[in-house]
Amino acid sequence: MSVDAIKAQIDRKEFKPIYLLQGDELFFIQELTKYFEDHVLTEEEKAFNFSVFYGKEHSIEQVLEQAKRLPMMADKQLIVVKEAQHLLRQFDKLEFYLNDVVSSSIIVFCVNQKKLDKRKKAFKQISQIGEVFESKPLYDNQLAPFVDSLYRRLNKSVSSKAKLMLAEHIGTNLSLMDKEIKKMILAEPKTSHFEDVHIEQYVGLNKDYNVFELNNALLKGQFERSAKILSHFQQNSKDYPIQAILPALFNLFNKLFKLQALKTTNSSTIAKDLGIPPYFVQDYIGAKTYFGLKGLGRLIGDLKDIDLKSKGVGYNSNNTKDLYKEILISIAKARN
Repeated sequence: MSVDAIKAQIDRKEFKPIYLLQGDELFFIQELTKYFEDHVLTEEEKAFNFSVFYGKEHSIEQVLEQAKRLPMMADKQLIVVKEAQHLLRQFDKLEFYLNDVVSSSIIVFCVNQKKLDKRKKAFKQISQIGEVFESKPLYDNQLAPFVDSLYRRLNKSVSSKAKLMLAEHIGTNLSLMDKEIKKMILAEPKTSHFEDVHIEQYVGLNKDYNVFELNNALLKGQFERSAKILSHFQQNSKDYPIQAILPALFNLFNKLFKLQALKTTNSSTIAKDLGIPPYFVQDYIGAKTYFGLKGLGRLIGDLKDIDLKSKGVGYNSNNTKDLYKEILISIAKARN
């Protein structure tokens, strides 16, 4: 079940007795937890019917003891168990309760960056009478639609370039993405549509020197410009850490490599297969002039090696400035 489907279920007051929110992406677990806290009970009902437990501090027995109590002056009581990954070994103790749940109690287990073994009886019981939500990290091609959804939730819209700039700059840190967008909207409450100038102003992006512009220069074969941008990154490595640059470059060249293998010339098919907006397809097709299959394969391998070096594998990771030069040399060697 998706985030939106569970939210719709809550809005309809169609509650299950138990929810298991688990997985690697904290953002969606936290988002759903807050939605439960904000929408299941009124503020007046919360006073007597809302309990929060923490996996490090409480036991399954304490959670169940609360769940067996009846709500006061409300139809339901809500029990949220945060950091429930610390209780996974105790989930067998849920089995008896799950055979005869208290229908007026809603238990929400939040398991961060871990998962309950699907072979466990408790997992099968929860799947049958409750809901299991697995929070998965987004792929890079899902970031732009995710950015779009964050703006739409706040009744705002965002330009295609601005979406991609945010996706390239922040990457898969969804909590930071959400924070930056809310900060931007708070600063511009009357603005209904956000452009790249807003990203530059509020997210701290230099309009000439950022990952989006680097990728854009490479796609268009503007190698002097891309070298200038990489040189700026090197000179200001604290603001442009190599660990933030490498994933964006890897994704770019990986898509170009994949494009070389595609036999279709249909723009819609290419956009779907590469996970890029349709209006960028021609830029990618044009880049085939500058990078061939063999060179791209070698370049992707070089970027993986540089990534390992940046993490200290066979290299002094305290001084990563020379690695920017290695990126530039590898790109130059990969050109047609």
